[in-house]
Amino acid sequence: DRVAADPDHVADSSIQHAAGMSNALRILRVIRIVRLVKLLRTPFTKDLVNMLYGLAIGLPALAWVMVIFNLVLFTMGLVFRIALGPADHQDLLSKCGDPDKLLVSEDHDPEECPLHYMYGELFFPTVKVSMFTTFRFMMGDFTTHEGNSLCLAFSKGYGDMFHVVFCIVMIFVYFGLFNIITAIFVDSTISGLKHNDIKAKQARQYERRFVKDKLSDLVSRIKCLIAVKGLRDSWGELRKSKRSGNLISNADQLYLTEEDFIDVMDDGVVKLLLRDLDIQVYNPSGMFDTFDPDNSGRITLPDMIQAFMKLRGEPQKNDIIASWVAIRSLHEKF
Repeated sequence: DRVAADPDHVADSSIQHAAGMSNALRILRVIRIVRLVKLLRTPFTKDLVNMLYGLAIGLPALAWVMVIFNLVLFTMGLVFRIALGPADHQDLLSKCGDPDKLLVSEDHDPEECPLHYMYGELFFPTVKVSMFTTFRFMMGDFTTHEGNSLCLAFSKGYGDMFHVVFCIVMIFVYFGLFNIITAIFVDSTISGLKHNDIKAKQARQYERRFVKDKLSDLVSRIKCLIAVKGLRDSWGELRKSKRSGNLISNADQLYLTEEDFIDVMDDGVVKLLLRDLDIQVYNPSGMFDTFDPDNSGRITLPDMIQAFMKLRGEPQKNDIIASWVAIRSLHEKF
């Protein structure tokens, strides 16, 4: 019985070993994906990520660009088919042969085998072929199979009428159509990237830990400026801490006058921290009243922090409504 059971035991062991290997491979794949995501978030690959995002964002606009371009291409191909293509029952190619060879032949009779008619029959026989030839014209390819110029052949055959029409069409394509297509695609891509950057910036700036760390750095920097510049505190503890070489740990003890506030707000590090908190400061001297609502002539650090939190971000409609409601409520009380 033991010998008979050995094959089953070996089979079970093999299955368990294979399952373990499969789980290990899955874990390795997950680790690789996590590493790849971390790599894409590094500043080194920021441009590559923006390119990929831009391509994904611009695909809808690119689809509409393709629709517009194909409509224009079909219209121009149809016009060229009618204007430059062969007439009914025209078969100069079977009668005269290859127009490229006739171009260098000394026996060529222009009246019997006009080259512009033959090239029109060769490159504009149907709407589909005419569209492809028109696309080649748009890309700047005006050559025949042997490298001869189609423009020169049509110019000699049709004269000034071809010159005028061809110049108008090319100006429309190069300076009108292509610029519009490029502008639409670039605008949609840049708008999408800008929207993603704004969302990422807001997510980063309004994250609780991020805001807490930045506010802590801001308070520490203001304390440092007060200690270095010898600004005032409400209980005189700051000068004692300066003599001992230690900064004040309690922010409630500090206050700033308008002059001190301007000096702090003009500091480069403070400006950088405020910008990280999405606070724009253009005129510090005109902001003191915002931080001093009771007109006491001085503000404390807690008052500054509360005001900073209210100044974050762009002005919103609800900010104006909240101010209007507060004023109306105050008016009703008095």
